[in-house]
Amino acid sequence: MGSLAGGALLIAGATPAQALTYTVKTEAEHAALPVQWGYPFWTRATIGSGVDGYPGQTYSGHIGADFYATPRVGTAVLAVADGTVTATGDDGNGGRGVFVIVEHAAGVRSEYLHLDRGSITVSPRQRVSRGTPLALTGNTGDVRPRTVGNAHLHLAIFSGPHRTGTVWNPRWLVERAPLPTPPPQQKTAVFRFWSNTYRGHFFTADVAERDHIMRNLSHIWSFERDAFVAFAAATVGTVPVHRFYSSRFNGHFYTPDSAERDTLISSDRNWAYEGIAFHAYPASAAVANTRSVARFWSSSFGHHFYTADTPERDSLIRNEPHVWAYEGETFRVPTG
Repeated sequence: MGSLAGGALLIAGATPAQALTYTVKTEAEHAALPVQWGYPFWTRATIGSGVDGYPGQTYSGHIGADFYATPRVGTAVLAVADGTVTATGDDGNGGRGVFVIVEHAAGVRSEYLHLDRGSITVSPRQRVSRGTPLALTGNTGDVRPRTVGNAHLHLAIFSGPHRTGTVWNPRWLVERAPLPTPPPQQKTAVFRFWSNTYRGHFFTADVAERDHIMRNLSHIWSFERDAFVAFAAATVGTVPVHRFYSSRFNGHFYTPDSAERDTLISSDRNWAYEGIAFHAYPASAAVANTRSVARFWSSSFGHHFYTADTPERDSLIRNEPHVWAYEGETFRVPTG
């Protein structure tokens, strides 16, 4: 573990040339920073560990605080103060993983680590306000164990050189900050098509894609109806629903399960990842005025099918189990 002496933290066991020395400040000095702080989520999260040199010592070099939000993967991460994005990147499965860095007043910067891959919504040199969504929580980088349950935001706040300047304690800066006001919910219809050619359904929340199919591919895809309502962007309590395409099966697959997504990306060449289709609530979420979307698989057709229509779900389970195997409730969507 590190030891605090003379206003600096020296990592035990490191050689003098590699020693990392952090300047630490008092709680009063934190309060004196000319920055108006906000909370990094729309709802409160659990803080799982502390910062070297501050209350809640964890391990040497852990210069940040870990925030465990619900849902663990896919919760919107918000800028904790006004500033400018100075860097975004992806360190792979080591170190920071997917990250965003924002520069604030007085040379103070915030670093957001272990974000979900593909979720960053800002760019370097972009001005952001306190509460601006930056990305989604994940478990990329040096997260051990790399499980959904251990996914978290590592928030570090610095000034000066990266690992030899001043380390500010996120607890003292943002833990008691007011919650940002969530943006209005951006509901979107999810449109449903059927193909006699491919013997399967297709779903999209993209109006331009819907119109393109109806205009140019009507000989293959027939528009059936609006399947259900989802969200166009992250909102409180939602997770992204990911979309894949298989040229082998001539069909799409949708999942809100980040572990399932990662398994397909890493080990199943039949499925090409196409990104986030829309946002919805997890299947386990207890949210008023929502309904479940059921998922089926047909080995005969080689396709998945999704429905929020309870009578349709029950009819398939009762009358066509030899064609459509019920796989459970996969996510929840608003009733209207």
